[in-house]
Amino acid sequence: MPPEGAEGLLRAGEGALATEEQDLLRLLCAFTEERLRAAARARQGLRERLAAGDAEAASAELHAFLRECWEALDGLAREANLCMHHLFSSAGLHAPMAMTRQCTLYVVRKKLHDAPATRDHPVSRLLWDRTREAPSEPYERLSFLHNLGLFVPLAPLAQGNRLPGGADVPPVARGVVQRADVPPTDAAEGTEGMLRWVSELVRECRGELTEALRDATR
Repeated sequence: MPPEGAEGLLRAGEGALATEEQDLLRLLCAFTEERLRAAARARQGLRERLAAGDAEAASAELHAFLRECWEALDGLAREANLCMHHLFSSAGLHAPMAMTRQCTLYVVRKKLHDAPATRDHPVSRLLWDRTREAPSEPYERLSFLHNLGLFVPLAPLAQGNRLPGGADVPPVARGVVQRADVPPTDAAEGTEGMLRWVSELVRECRGELTEALRDATR
């Protein structure tokens, strides 16, 4: 499910951004879409490994899926950082040509939300509402599993074709992740929901960024 919106965003950038920023935005969009394609491949691999009863290979595919989805969110945040820095240079965002690995979803979201100039901007509201103020279950599941997977293997916490929920975290590991009321779910349905949610956020955020760049040149 490749996201839409990159072409329109890049066209809007041609009328608003410096040449080097346009070139960087093109690379950033390509990175985000590459991550989503990789997530789709990992999801398919997970289904195949589960069907074959290969728990170890299924665990590796699940970890890859979660990592690729999360990196797609960070990639989207860097697209937003570049465009919003051009429009609101006082917001404290990373300079586009000097981004670091700390330019992530959490950092960009917070900077946009905290800065008076951008707090009520549609891009800021979209990221804040969808991933902080009123997150949906697919995002909460992605956040929970990705965070948990940074510390412990997930396969032993799952049963068959099931993704673990918050209650499946063993007591000894509960201190390493925030408490989450995420219910367990079927692996195929859960991964489909997470990937669809990330792809939709990419499309919506790129749409808002496109409008913002176009408005700046009218």
